[in-house]
Amino acid sequence: MTDTISNIRIRTNRKGGHMAGIAEQQENKSLLSNDKRDQTPKPQLESCCPLATPFERRLQTLAVAWHTSSFVLFSIFALFAISTPTLWVFVIPYMTYFFFDRSPATGDVVNRYSLQFRSLPIWRWYCDYFPITLIKTVEMKPTFTLSKNKSNNEKVYKIRLWPTKYSINVKSNSTIDYRDQECTGPTYLFGYHPHGVGALGAFGAFATEGCNYSKTFPGIPISLMTLVTQFHIPLYRDYLLALGISSVSRKNALRTLSKNQSICIVVGGARESLVSSTNDTQLILNKRKGFIKLAIQTGNINLVPVFAFGEVNSYNVLNTDKDSALGKMQLWFKENFGFTIPIFYARGVFNYDFGLLPFRTPINVVVGRPIYVEKQIANPPDDVVNHFHDLYIEELERLYYENREKYGVSDAEFKIVG
Repeated sequence: MTDTISNIRIRTNRKGGHMAGIAEQQENKSLLSNDKRDQTPKPQLESCCPLATPFERRLQTLAVAWHTSSFVLFSIFALFAISTPTLWVFVIPYMTYFFFDRSPATGDVVNRYSLQFRSLPIWRWYCDYFPITLIKTVEMKPTFTLSKNKSNNEKVYKIRLWPTKYSINVKSNSTIDYRDQECTGPTYLFGYHPHGVGALGAFGAFATEGCNYSKTFPGIPISLMTLVTQFHIPLYRDYLLALGISSVSRKNALRTLSKNQSICIVVGGARESLVSSTNDTQLILNKRKGFIKLAIQTGNINLVPVFAFGEVNSYNVLNTDKDSALGKMQLWFKENFGFTIPIFYARGVFNYDFGLLPFRTPINVVVGRPIYVEKQIANPPDDVVNHFHDLYIEELERLYYENREKYGVSDAEFKIVG
């Protein structure tokens, strides 16, 4: 029993992780104490959300709960639909389309990408939960330039949430479709670090308009790349495509870039999620050169390092010893299925001490300087790949050290562990 427990170390930090839940609890307590409508003290459990939690914060929690459980909910609904004969009139045509459509693997995400869907209010609530902030450190030349005779018109509609007194603002953007414009600039390959448990910052910053991506990087439409296994779930794959999310396979990435759509890749992948630690920086990057080759094989593209300060503070991760039975099982799962599941916990929907929802801890997604790759080489030699790989690491390290004190990790060193 003692040997088993010694193989697991709980990574926590007083500045992040579990303390983020305590800080949120104290904040909500202060809101309760300031409520003039009821000065009578009421007994409550220390770990539970108070009833006086603002409605807006509950919407934020709902948005994050949806994102973290959406693949499970879509899977359950798909199984229910398939097993219900009365729904087969819809299931049979859809499943025929599902088996023959190859959009996640052929770069056709550029035709499934919906700015309207990416701009839904739920994504703003999702980003405000942490909050997630997208920071641009330098100006970037747009891939597409809007014509002078076209403009973006925005309308705001107020919808009351009956029977409550609360209302939400829904923005309607008649945004110009980039597919109708002429390409005038380079494309971009954003490398996102670190992976953390679920790359939560990458989703908010690059797969939605919750952080105003299109306003921060105008004229640069983007697709976040994720594991191909996620596109095996009916309906869920169409949901991802509407957000501009596509398969991270080499073939699909090259075709997406060839259609002048920029991409974002979480470079560290599943292995990096196993070394996540609060307020620490451990990256898997030395042998990750596939995204460098993609850029060289595309040409006229910029490699852009991105570092998300606070990504690893969203969850507490149980660190398993490589020689333990649990550690070996995780590595086996990674080798056979292409991904692994770290053992993690944070808070719940109605409590602060345990659950699968991430903590409310700020995630600052800082975008570095682009590294331009001008020449296209179909089969780049190793020395060319290594040259751009070294430039990329150098820029990522510079980005980290120039911003670490600003975002509260001045004591953590930049470490590449694999």
